[in-house]
Amino acid sequence: MSRAMLALAAVGIFLMVLLWQIDASSVQEQLKIGVLNSAQVIREVQNIAELRRSYDEQRRAYLELINLRQNFVMLTGLEWADLRRLLSRPQRTKSEERQIQELRRISLEREAELQKLQQTPNDKLSQQERTRLEQLTQIWREGRADVERLKGLMDEEMKRIEEQLNKIVDEKLQLAIKKAADQHGLDIVLDKSVVYFVRGQIVDVTETVLSVLTEELRSKEQSDFKGESPKSENSGKEAKP
Repeated sequence: MSRAMLALAAVGIFLMVLLWQIDASSVQEQLKIGVLNSAQVIREVQNIAELRRSYDEQRRAYLELINLRQNFVMLTGLEWADLRRLLSRPQRTKSEERQIQELRRISLEREAELQKLQQTPNDKLSQQERTRLEQLTQIWREGRADVERLKGLMDEEMKRIEEQLNKIVDEKLQLAIKKAADQHGLDIVLDKSVVYFVRGQIVDVTETVLSVLTEELRSKEQSDFKGESPKSENSGKEAKP
């Protein structure tokens, strides 16, 4: 539930207690009360494609990048940088395509070599093979560390974007409630979940709030949520020492 919804519910509870302590007939003459189904608003807002599109696209880009790194986990840092540079180009030459295939071959061969050395008893390995095993294991560890780093970056970025989205919703929700209250001439708008009884007529402003909120959110530019969209090429299996 967004901060605005929590605040609305809290204020609603406070006002209901206040109303119970005041003479009902006096309240009815002075106040015009509206109610809002916040659960419905949250459900509807979360389904607005325009609001979630940038978030989903950015998350998908990160997941593709993470999956790509997992599939090329046996590349060194410099080789991984080269691969990303090549894959980021919208149009690649035949030479660049060959470079990508060469990096793929290197990753797969190193993976196969690492698995073979891992399966060989240590006392059967020569000194040269032990050195090579250490080298390949280090490459694998660095690749795995890179994967975890990317996952951490994704979590941080998604949290940041989620907070921005919530802020947008909260600000627009408050504006939408105010517009609905003005439109219906209301003095108070309470969350429907905290209204058990009101003597006299109340106005349900849920649909009005949804209409205003949806329009506000659709007109909100999403330029703050631009992220990279790396191209992924999925192949290979990950070695696990």
